[in-house]
Amino acid sequence: MPRKRGLKKRGRGTYDTDKPPVVTTVHRESKYTTFDVEKNLSKDSIAEKVENFVDKEAILYTDEYTIYSKISEHEKIKTHLTVNHSQKEYATGKIHVNTCENRHSLLRPFLRLFRGVSKKYLKGYVMISQYFINYKEDAPDKILQTIIKL
Repeated sequence: MPRKRGLKKRGRGTYDTDKPPVVTTVHRESKYTTFDVEKNLSKDSIAEKVENFVDKEAILYTDEYTIYSKISEHEKIKTHLTVNHSQKEYATGKIHVNTCENRHSLLRPFLRLFRGVSKKYLKGYVMISQYFINYKEDAPDKILQTIIKL
């Protein structure tokens, strides 16, 4: 019996349909990147991510995805500006999400190296990728130091 190939579905998925959403955030000044694997992506979970990521008043840049609508109510968000990809708008001055999309595009080939990752272990692989992206210059040294500390 031939083995069954992975998902052929395109677009957004859910944890239950074996296509867990990965939320990418990038701090504009420090370029610090976080990836979060979500089981249930909702307006509340996105607002919680913003609360944990933002340490003071901030300007938030997103696309027009409806899940971001509740974020502007958050007390730490001074301004919420968007780009409308469906209208072929990708940047308007400083308003863009290209850095997030770039970081996410680095994640995909990293995961492809493992030729399929179980959703059970996806968060671990995503965290390793995040580590390499954030500390790319001195990643081998930091990894060695981390291993030595263990």
